[in-house]
Amino acid sequence: CIQCWCLIYFTGRRNKAQPNMSGNDEEDTSEPSSADNDVTTAVENLEISSSGSKDFPNQPFLAEMHQRRSATHSKLRAYEAKRRAAYESKLQSSSLYWRAFRTLMHDSLLETQKADALLRGWTHASETYEMSMRSVGEWCIDEKGVPVTDAKKKKKIFDAQEASAAVGGTGGDGARTLLAAAGYTTEEKCGSMIKSLANSASSVANQYSDMLKTMNGEVLPELSSLLEQLKSEVAVMEKLGDSIMHELETAEEEVCSAWLQYYNKAMEFIGSSASDIKAKHAGARVGAPVDPNAVVHGCTDVWVDEMRYRMAVAFLSSIWEKCSSELSKLFLSMKDAECNRRNQIKELLIKATQRQERLWLGLPGVVTPILKDLIEWPMERKTVEDDVQSSIRGRAQSIQRDEAEHKKADHSKVLAAGLTGVDMKDGNFELSSPLVSDLMSKAKVIEKRGTGLMSTWKVTLAIVTEDSFLQLFDLPSS
Repeated sequence: CIQCWCLIYFTGRRNKAQPNMSGNDEEDTSEPSSADNDVTTAVENLEISSSGSKDFPNQPFLAEMHQRRSATHSKLRAYEAKRRAAYESKLQSSSLYWRAFRTLMHDSLLETQKADALLRGWTHASETYEMSMRSVGEWCIDEKGVPVTDAKKKKKIFDAQEASAAVGGTGGDGARTLLAAAGYTTEEKCGSMIKSLANSASSVANQYSDMLKTMNGEVLPELSSLLEQLKSEVAVMEKLGDSIMHELETAEEEVCSAWLQYYNKAMEFIGSSASDIKAKHAGARVGAPVDPNAVVHGCTDVWVDEMRYRMAVAFLSSIWEKCSSELSKLFLSMKDAECNRRNQIKELLIKATQRQERLWLGLPGVVTPILKDLIEWPMERKTVEDDVQSSIRGRAQSIQRDEAEHKKADHSKVLAAGLTGVDMKDGNFELSSPLVSDLMSKAKVIEKRGTGLMSTWKVTLAIVTEDSFLQLFDLPSS
Protein backbone atom coordinates (compact mmCIF):
# COMPACT_ATOMS: atom_id res chain seq x y z
CA CYS A 1 0.00 0.00 0.00
CA ILE A 2 1.00 3.65 -0.35
CA GLN A 3 1.49 4.05 3.38
CA CYS A 4 3.91 1.14 3.58
CA TRP A 5 5.89 2.42 0.58
CA CYS A 6 6.15 5.87 2.11
CA LEU A 7 7.33 4.47 5.41
CA ILE A 8 9.97 2.32 3.72
CA TYR A 9 11.16 5.22 1.53
CA PHE A 10 11.27 7.68 4.39
CA THR A 11 13.13 5.19 6.63
CA GLY A 12 15.82 4.91 3.96
CA ARG A 13 15.99 8.69 3.51
CA ARG A 14 15.63 9.68 7.18
CA ASN A 15 19.23 10.67 7.78
CA LYS A 16 19.43 12.64 4.52
CA ALA A 17 15.99 14.20 4.80
CA GLN A 18 16.66 15.92 8.13
CA PRO A 19 18.85 19.04 8.37
CA ASN A 20 21.55 19.21 10.98
CA MET A 21 19.80 19.45 14.34
CA SER A 22 22.83 18.94 16.62
CA GLY A 23 23.11 20.67 19.94
CA ASN A 24 25.74 23.06 18.58
CA ASP A 25 23.15 24.77 16.34
CA GLU A 26 21.54 28.00 17.43
CA GLU A 27 18.23 27.57 19.25
CA ASP A 28 15.04 28.81 17.67
CA THR A 29 14.12 32.08 19.39
CA SER A 30 10.72 32.55 17.79
CA GLU A 31 7.77 32.75 20.15
CA PRO A 32 5.11 30.04 19.71
CA SER A 33 1.48 31.04 19.24
CA SER A 34 -1.01 31.06 22.07
CA ALA A 35 -2.78 28.03 20.65
CA ASP A 36 0.49 26.10 20.58
CA ASN A 37 1.27 27.18 24.16
CA ASP A 38 -2.13 25.89 25.24
CA VAL A 39 -1.49 22.55 23.55
CA THR A 40 2.00 22.24 25.08
CA THR A 41 0.73 23.14 28.55
CA ALA A 42 -2.09 20.67 28.22
CA VAL A 43 0.37 17.93 27.28
CA GLU A 44 2.70 18.76 30.18
CA ASN A 45 -0.14 18.85 32.73
CA LEU A 46 -1.84 15.75 31.37
CA GLU A 47 -1.86 12.99 33.97
CA ILE A 48 -2.88 9.55 32.81
CA SER A 49 -4.08 6.83 35.12
CA SER A 50 -5.73 3.50 34.62
CA SER A 51 -9.05 5.28 34.68
CA GLY A 52 -7.97 7.98 32.15
CA SER A 53 -7.45 11.68 32.72
CA LYS A 54 -9.55 14.68 33.63
CA ASP A 55 -10.11 15.50 29.91
CA PHE A 56 -10.78 11.85 29.06
CA PRO A 57 -12.30 10.27 32.19
CA ASN A 58 -12.57 6.51 32.12
CA GLN A 59 -10.85 6.54 28.67
CA PRO A 60 -7.17 5.75 29.26
CA PHE A 61 -6.60 4.76 25.61
CA LEU A 62 -7.79 8.10 24.26
CA ALA A 63 -5.86 9.96 26.91
CA GLU A 64 -2.63 8.12 26.06
CA MET A 65 -3.19 8.59 22.32
CA HIS A 66 -3.89 12.29 22.82
CA GLN A 67 -0.70 12.68 24.84
CA ARG A 68 1.41 10.92 22.18
CA ARG A 69 -0.17 12.95 19.39
CA SER A 70 0.48 16.23 21.23
CA ALA A 71 4.08 15.28 21.96
CA THR A 72 4.68 14.30 18.33
CA HIS A 73 3.12 17.54 17.14
CA SER A 74 5.40 19.57 19.43
CA LYS A 75 8.48 17.78 18.09
CA LEU A 76 7.42 18.32 14.49
CA ARG A 77 6.82 22.01 15.21
CA ALA A 78 10.32 22.36 16.61
CA TYR A 79 11.77 20.43 13.66
CA GLU A 80 9.94 22.56 11.08
CA ALA A 81 10.97 25.80 12.80
CA LYS A 82 14.63 24.79 12.80
CA ARG A 83 14.38 23.37 9.27
CA ARG A 84 12.96 26.58 7.91
CA ALA A 85 15.67 28.64 9.56
CA ALA A 86 18.39 26.39 8.15
CA TYR A 87 16.95 26.06 4.63
CA GLU A 88 15.98 29.71 4.40
CA SER A 89 19.59 30.66 5.09
CA LYS A 90 20.85 28.15 2.54
CA LEU A 91 18.33 29.26 -0.08
CA GLN A 92 19.09 32.95 0.42
CA SER A 93 22.84 32.28 0.23
CA SER A 94 22.49 30.23 -2.96
CA SER A 95 20.15 32.78 -4.55
CA LEU A 96 22.48 35.67 -3.72
CA TYR A 97 25.51 33.80 -5.03
CA TRP A 98 23.67 32.87 -8.23
CA ARG A 99 22.55 36.47 -8.89
CA ALA A 100 26.11 37.69 -8.39
CA PHE A 101 27.25 34.91 -10.68
CA ARG A 102 24.83 36.07 -13.39
CA THR A 103 26.09 39.64 -13.20
CA LEU A 104 29.63 38.33 -13.59
CA MET A 105 28.64 36.39 -16.72
CA HIS A 106 26.93 39.44 -18.22
CA ASP A 107 29.92 41.66 -17.44
CA SER A 108 32.24 39.11 -19.04
CA LEU A 109 30.09 39.04 -22.15
CA LEU A 110 29.96 42.86 -22.25
CA GLU A 111 33.72 43.09 -21.82
CA THR A 112 34.30 40.69 -24.69
CA GLN A 113 31.88 42.64 -26.89
CA LYS A 114 33.75 45.86 -26.11
CA ALA A 115 37.10 44.26 -26.96
CA ASP A 116 35.68 42.97 -30.25
CA ALA A 117 34.17 46.37 -31.13
CA LEU A 118 37.40 48.16 -30.21
CA LEU A 119 39.63 46.02 -32.42
CA ARG A 120 37.14 46.10 -35.29
CA GLY A 121 36.95 49.89 -35.08
CA TRP A 122 40.73 50.09 -34.87
CA THR A 123 41.05 47.85 -37.93
CA HIS A 124 38.48 49.89 -39.85
CA ALA A 125 40.33 53.12 -39.08
CA SER A 126 43.61 51.57 -40.21
CA GLU A 127 41.97 50.29 -43.39
CA THR A 128 40.58 53.75 -44.16
CA TYR A 129 44.00 55.31 -43.61
CA GLU A 130 45.66 52.65 -45.78
CA MET A 131 43.26 53.34 -48.66
CA SER A 132 43.75 57.10 -48.35
CA MET A 133 47.55 56.87 -48.28
CA ARG A 134 47.54 54.52 -51.26
CA SER A 135 45.43 57.02 -53.21
CA VAL A 136 47.88 59.77 -52.24
CA GLY A 137 50.77 57.68 -53.51
CA GLU A 138 48.89 57.11 -56.76
CA TRP A 139 48.07 60.84 -57.12
CA CYS A 140 44.34 60.11 -56.90
CA ILE A 141 43.45 63.42 -55.28
CA ASP A 142 40.59 65.74 -56.13
CA GLU A 143 40.66 69.54 -56.45
CA LYS A 144 40.09 69.98 -52.70
CA GLY A 145 43.05 67.79 -51.83
CA VAL A 146 40.90 64.88 -50.61
CA PRO A 147 42.17 61.39 -51.49
CA VAL A 148 39.82 59.52 -53.84
CA THR A 149 39.30 55.91 -52.74
CA ASP A 150 36.30 54.90 -54.84
CA ALA A 151 37.38 52.48 -57.59
CA LYS A 152 35.25 54.03 -60.35
CA LYS A 153 36.34 57.56 -59.52
CA LYS A 154 39.96 56.44 -59.39
CA LYS A 155 39.66 54.94 -62.88
CA LYS A 156 38.35 58.26 -64.20
CA ILE A 157 41.26 60.05 -62.57
CA PHE A 158 43.76 57.60 -64.08
CA ASP A 159 42.25 58.14 -67.52
CA ALA A 160 42.40 61.91 -67.06
CA GLN A 161 45.99 61.61 -65.87
CA GLU A 162 46.97 59.66 -68.98
CA ALA A 163 45.22 62.19 -71.23
CA SER A 164 46.95 65.06 -69.45
CA ALA A 165 50.34 63.39 -69.85
CA ALA A 166 49.63 62.83 -73.56
CA VAL A 167 49.27 66.58 -74.14
CA GLY A 168 52.37 67.42 -72.13
CA GLY A 169 50.60 68.41 -68.96
CA THR A 170 49.23 71.64 -70.42
CA GLY A 171 45.68 72.85 -70.37
CA GLY A 172 42.89 71.63 -68.15
CA ASP A 173 41.76 73.01 -64.84
CA GLY A 174 41.60 71.93 -61.23
CA ALA A 175 42.09 68.19 -60.93
CA ARG A 176 43.58 67.89 -64.40
CA THR A 177 46.28 70.44 -63.63
CA LEU A 178 46.89 68.72 -60.31
CA LEU A 179 47.16 65.34 -62.00
CA ALA A 180 49.66 66.75 -64.46
CA ALA A 181 51.95 67.38 -61.50
CA ALA A 182 52.44 63.65 -61.25
CA GLY A 183 54.28 63.79 -64.58
CA TYR A 184 57.04 66.11 -63.37
CA THR A 185 60.37 64.92 -64.63
CA THR A 186 62.40 63.23 -61.93
CA GLU A 187 65.63 64.85 -63.20
CA GLU A 188 64.55 68.05 -61.46
CA LYS A 189 65.33 68.21 -57.78
CA CYS A 190 61.93 69.58 -56.71
CA GLY A 191 60.00 67.03 -58.75
CA SER A 192 62.22 64.26 -57.45
CA MET A 193 61.56 65.18 -53.82
CA ILE A 194 57.81 65.36 -54.37
CA LYS A 195 57.91 62.00 -56.13
CA SER A 196 59.84 60.48 -53.23
CA LEU A 197 57.31 61.81 -50.75
CA ALA A 198 54.48 60.31 -52.82
CA ASN A 199 56.33 56.99 -52.87
CA SER A 200 56.64 57.14 -49.09
CA ALA A 201 52.85 57.39 -48.88
CA SER A 202 52.61 54.17 -50.89
CA SER A 203 55.18 52.53 -48.59
CA VAL A 204 53.15 53.53 -45.53
CA ALA A 205 50.02 52.11 -47.19
CA ASN A 206 51.85 48.82 -47.79
CA GLN A 207 52.87 48.58 -44.14
CA TYR A 208 49.30 49.24 -43.02
CA SER A 209 48.13 46.59 -45.48
CA ASP A 210 50.43 44.02 -43.84
CA MET A 211 49.10 44.94 -40.42
CA LEU A 212 45.51 44.60 -41.66
CA LYS A 213 46.25 41.08 -42.90
CA THR A 214 47.27 40.10 -39.38
CA MET A 215 44.20 41.70 -37.81
CA ASN A 216 41.70 40.29 -40.31
CA GLY A 217 43.34 36.89 -40.57
CA GLU A 218 44.39 36.09 -37.00
CA VAL A 219 43.02 38.44 -34.36
CA LEU A 220 39.45 39.33 -35.34
CA PRO A 221 38.28 35.79 -36.32
CA GLU A 222 39.51 34.33 -33.03
CA LEU A 223 37.92 37.15 -31.04
CA SER A 224 34.64 36.75 -32.90
CA SER A 225 34.69 32.99 -32.27
CA LEU A 226 35.36 33.60 -28.57
CA LEU A 227 32.44 36.03 -28.38
CA GLU A 228 30.00 33.63 -30.05
CA GLN A 229 31.13 30.75 -27.83
CA LEU A 230 30.75 32.90 -24.72
CA LYS A 231 27.24 33.96 -25.76
CA SER A 232 26.23 30.32 -26.14
CA GLU A 233 27.78 29.29 -22.82
CA VAL A 234 26.21 32.18 -20.91
CA ALA A 235 22.76 31.40 -22.37
CA VAL A 236 23.03 27.72 -21.39
CA MET A 237 24.36 28.49 -17.91
CA GLU A 238 21.63 31.04 -17.25
CA LYS A 239 18.89 28.60 -18.23
CA LEU A 240 20.42 25.81 -16.14
CA GLY A 241 21.03 27.99 -13.09
CA ASP A 242 17.57 29.58 -13.22
CA SER A 243 16.03 26.11 -13.54
CA ILE A 244 17.99 24.86 -10.50
CA MET A 245 16.97 27.81 -8.36
CA HIS A 246 13.36 27.40 -9.47
CA GLU A 247 13.43 23.73 -8.46
CA LEU A 248 14.77 24.60 -5.02
CA GLU A 249 12.19 27.32 -4.46
CA THR A 250 9.37 25.09 -5.71
CA ALA A 251 10.44 22.22 -3.42
CA GLU A 252 10.59 24.60 -0.45
CA GLU A 253 7.11 25.90 -1.25
CA GLU A 254 5.81 22.33 -1.40
CA VAL A 255 7.26 21.59 2.04
CA CYS A 256 5.68 24.71 3.49
CA SER A 257 2.35 23.86 1.88
CA ALA A 258 2.48 20.28 3.22
CA TRP A 259 3.36 21.54 6.69
CA LEU A 260 0.43 23.98 6.67
CA GLN A 261 -1.99 21.21 5.72
CA TYR A 262 -0.63 18.96 8.44
CA TYR A 263 -0.61 21.74 11.03
CA ASN A 264 -4.24 22.70 10.40
CA LYS A 265 -5.39 19.08 10.61
CA ALA A 266 -3.36 18.40 13.75
CA MET A 267 -4.61 21.52 15.53
CA GLU A 268 -8.18 20.66 14.55
CA PHE A 269 -7.83 17.18 15.99
CA ILE A 270 -5.99 18.19 19.17
CA GLY A 271 -8.55 20.90 19.93
CA SER A 272 -11.50 18.49 19.58
CA SER A 273 -13.51 17.24 22.54
CA ALA A 274 -13.36 13.70 23.81
CA SER A 275 -16.67 12.76 22.19
CA ASP A 276 -15.52 14.20 18.85
CA ILE A 277 -12.25 12.33 19.02
CA LYS A 278 -14.07 9.13 19.90
CA ALA A 279 -16.46 9.58 16.98
CA LYS A 280 -13.64 10.31 14.55
CA HIS A 281 -11.75 7.21 15.64
CA ALA A 282 -14.71 4.89 15.73
CA GLY A 283 -13.42 1.45 14.96
CA ALA A 284 -9.76 2.46 15.13
CA ARG A 285 -9.06 0.34 18.20
CA VAL A 286 -9.12 -3.39 17.97
CA GLY A 287 -12.00 -4.86 19.89
CA ALA A 288 -14.18 -1.77 19.74
CA PRO A 289 -17.78 -2.28 18.65
CA VAL A 290 -18.12 -1.30 15.04
CA ASP A 291 -21.18 -0.90 12.91
CA PRO A 292 -20.05 -1.86 9.39
CA ASN A 293 -22.91 0.08 7.85
CA ALA A 294 -22.31 3.26 9.86
CA VAL A 295 -20.80 6.25 8.14
CA VAL A 296 -18.33 8.25 10.23
CA HIS A 297 -18.60 11.91 9.27
CA GLY A 298 -15.63 14.28 9.59
CA CYS A 299 -13.16 11.42 9.96
CA THR A 300 -9.64 12.49 8.96
CA ASP A 301 -6.29 10.70 9.10
CA VAL A 302 -3.67 13.16 10.30
CA TRP A 303 -0.97 10.59 9.53
CA VAL A 304 -1.62 11.05 5.78
CA ASP A 305 -0.87 14.77 6.04
CA GLU A 306 2.13 14.03 8.25
CA MET A 307 3.33 11.48 5.67
CA ARG A 308 3.03 14.07 2.89
CA TYR A 309 4.98 16.56 4.94
CA ARG A 310 7.74 14.04 5.70
CA MET A 311 7.93 13.02 2.04
CA ALA A 312 8.09 16.67 0.98
CA VAL A 313 10.99 17.19 3.36
CA ALA A 314 12.71 14.07 2.03
CA PHE A 315 12.19 15.25 -1.55
CA LEU A 316 13.55 18.69 -0.66
CA SER A 317 16.64 17.09 0.84
CA SER A 318 17.16 15.01 -2.30
CA ILE A 319 16.66 18.09 -4.50
CA TRP A 320 19.17 20.03 -2.41
CA GLU A 321 21.78 17.32 -2.85
CA LYS A 322 21.36 17.21 -6.62
CA CYS A 323 20.99 20.95 -7.10
CA SER A 324 23.96 21.76 -4.87
CA SER A 325 26.07 19.39 -6.92
CA GLU A 326 24.86 20.91 -10.20
CA LEU A 327 25.39 24.45 -8.93
CA SER A 328 28.91 23.57 -7.86
CA LYS A 329 29.64 22.12 -11.29
CA LEU A 330 28.08 25.19 -12.91
CA PHE A 331 30.20 27.57 -10.84
CA LEU A 332 33.37 25.61 -11.58
CA SER A 333 32.66 25.47 -15.31
CA MET A 334 32.03 29.22 -15.41
CA LYS A 335 35.22 29.90 -13.48
CA ASP A 336 37.15 27.81 -16.00
CA ALA A 337 35.42 29.58 -18.89
CA GLU A 338 36.19 32.99 -17.38
CA CYS A 339 39.86 32.11 -16.89
CA ASN A 340 40.11 30.88 -20.49
CA ARG A 341 38.29 33.97 -21.76
CA ARG A 342 40.60 36.36 -20.00
CA ASN A 343 43.68 34.49 -21.18
CA GLN A 344 42.45 34.49 -24.79
CA ILE A 345 41.57 38.18 -24.72
CA LYS A 346 44.95 38.96 -23.22
CA GLU A 347 46.77 37.03 -25.94
CA LEU A 348 44.72 38.62 -28.73
CA LEU A 349 45.21 42.14 -27.37
CA ILE A 350 48.94 41.52 -27.02
CA LYS A 351 49.12 40.24 -30.60
CA ALA A 352 47.21 43.26 -31.94
CA THR A 353 49.27 45.74 -29.91
CA GLN A 354 52.59 44.16 -30.87
CA ARG A 355 51.63 44.25 -34.55
CA GLN A 356 50.66 47.90 -34.22
CA GLU A 357 53.97 48.60 -32.48
CA ARG A 358 55.90 46.99 -35.33
CA LEU A 359 53.96 49.18 -37.75
CA TRP A 360 54.79 52.37 -35.85
CA LEU A 361 58.44 51.40 -35.46
CA GLY A 362 58.66 50.81 -39.22
CA LEU A 363 57.26 54.23 -40.18
CA PRO A 364 60.42 56.25 -39.34
CA GLY A 365 62.40 54.13 -41.78
CA VAL A 366 60.10 55.35 -44.55
CA VAL A 367 60.12 59.04 -43.69
CA THR A 368 63.65 59.52 -42.31
CA PRO A 369 65.55 59.30 -45.67
CA ILE A 370 63.15 61.78 -47.29
CA LEU A 371 63.41 64.15 -44.35
CA LYS A 372 67.19 63.95 -44.51
CA ASP A 373 67.19 64.81 -48.24
CA LEU A 374 64.82 67.73 -47.65
CA ILE A 375 67.02 69.14 -44.91
CA GLU A 376 70.16 68.76 -47.04
CA TRP A 377 68.52 70.29 -50.14
CA PRO A 378 70.68 73.36 -51.01
CA MET A 379 68.78 76.63 -51.22
CA GLU A 380 71.66 79.04 -52.10
CA ARG A 381 70.57 81.58 -54.73
CA LYS A 382 73.33 80.65 -57.18
CA THR A 383 72.42 76.97 -56.95
CA VAL A 384 68.71 77.67 -57.38
CA GLU A 385 69.33 79.94 -60.39
CA ASP A 386 71.51 77.31 -62.06
CA ASP A 387 68.87 74.70 -61.40
CA VAL A 388 66.13 76.92 -62.85
CA GLN A 389 68.26 77.74 -65.93
CA SER A 390 69.03 74.10 -66.49
CA SER A 391 65.35 73.29 -66.15
CA ILE A 392 64.37 75.92 -68.71
CA ARG A 393 67.01 74.69 -71.16
CA GLY A 394 65.91 71.11 -70.77
CA ARG A 395 62.26 71.99 -71.20
CA ALA A 396 63.02 74.04 -74.34
CA GLN A 397 64.89 71.14 -75.87
CA SER A 398 62.01 68.85 -74.99
CA ILE A 399 59.52 71.24 -76.61
CA GLN A 400 61.70 71.50 -79.71
CA ARG A 401 61.83 67.74 -80.07
CA ASP A 402 58.08 67.56 -79.67
CA GLU A 403 57.56 70.21 -82.35
CA ALA A 404 59.90 68.44 -84.76
CA GLU A 405 57.92 65.29 -84.29
CA HIS A 406 54.77 67.31 -84.86
CA LYS A 407 56.10 68.72 -88.15
CA LYS A 408 56.89 65.27 -89.40
CA ALA A 409 53.35 64.29 -88.63
CA ASP A 410 52.01 67.37 -90.62
CA HIS A 411 54.09 66.73 -93.82
CA SER A 412 50.99 65.49 -95.63
CA LYS A 413 49.43 68.96 -95.27
CA VAL A 414 52.47 70.52 -96.97
CA LEU A 415 52.11 68.17 -99.95
CA ALA A 416 48.44 68.97 -100.32
CA ALA A 417 49.18 72.72 -100.42
CA GLY A 418 51.38 72.34 -103.56
CA LEU A 419 54.47 73.91 -101.98
CA THR A 420 56.94 71.23 -102.91
CA GLY A 421 59.51 71.58 -105.73
CA VAL A 422 59.59 75.41 -105.79
CA ASP A 423 62.59 77.71 -106.02
CA MET A 424 62.78 79.82 -102.89
CA LYS A 425 64.74 82.53 -104.79
CA ASP A 426 61.74 83.30 -106.99
CA GLY A 427 59.86 84.38 -103.93
CA ASN A 428 62.34 87.14 -103.09
CA PHE A 429 60.01 90.14 -103.63
CA GLU A 430 57.61 92.36 -101.68
CA LEU A 431 53.98 91.49 -102.00
CA SER A 432 52.20 94.87 -102.70
CA SER A 433 48.60 96.08 -103.33
CA PRO A 434 46.19 93.91 -105.33
CA LEU A 435 45.62 96.88 -107.72
CA VAL A 436 49.00 96.12 -109.34
CA SER A 437 48.24 92.44 -109.82
CA ASP A 438 48.76 90.96 -113.27
CA LEU A 439 45.27 89.42 -113.04
CA MET A 440 43.63 92.90 -113.20
CA SER A 441 43.02 94.51 -116.66
CA LYS A 442 41.61 97.99 -115.83
CA ALA A 443 40.49 100.04 -112.80
CA LYS A 444 38.30 103.19 -112.92
CA VAL A 445 36.37 105.37 -110.42
CA ILE A 446 32.79 105.86 -111.56
CA GLU A 447 29.40 106.94 -110.17
CA LYS A 448 26.75 104.27 -109.78
CA ARG A 449 23.08 104.79 -109.05
CA GLY A 450 21.14 102.44 -106.88
CA THR A 451 18.20 100.29 -107.97
CA GLY A 452 15.51 102.39 -106.28
CA LEU A 453 13.58 105.26 -108.01
CA MET A 454 14.71 107.84 -105.50
CA SER A 455 18.25 106.41 -105.03
CA THR A 456 21.29 108.73 -105.32
CA TRP A 457 24.54 108.40 -107.19
CA LYS A 458 27.49 106.88 -105.29
CA VAL A 459 31.21 106.92 -106.02
CA THR A 460 32.29 103.40 -106.97
CA LEU A 461 35.58 101.70 -107.90
CA ALA A 462 35.12 99.51 -111.00
CA ILE A 463 37.71 96.77 -111.75
CA VAL A 464 37.81 94.57 -114.82
CA THR A 465 39.82 91.31 -114.32
CA GLU A 466 41.61 89.13 -116.85
CA ASP A 467 38.80 86.60 -116.46
CA SER A 468 36.32 89.25 -117.85
CA PHE A 469 34.62 89.94 -114.51
CA LEU A 470 33.47 93.42 -113.43
CA GLN A 471 33.98 93.98 -109.70
CA LEU A 472 32.32 97.07 -108.08
CA PHE A 473 33.47 98.44 -104.70
CA ASP A 474 31.67 101.33 -102.96
CA LEU A 475 34.05 104.10 -101.90
CA PRO A 476 33.56 106.21 -98.82
CA SER A 477 32.07 109.65 -99.46
CA SER A 478 35.11 111.38 -98.00
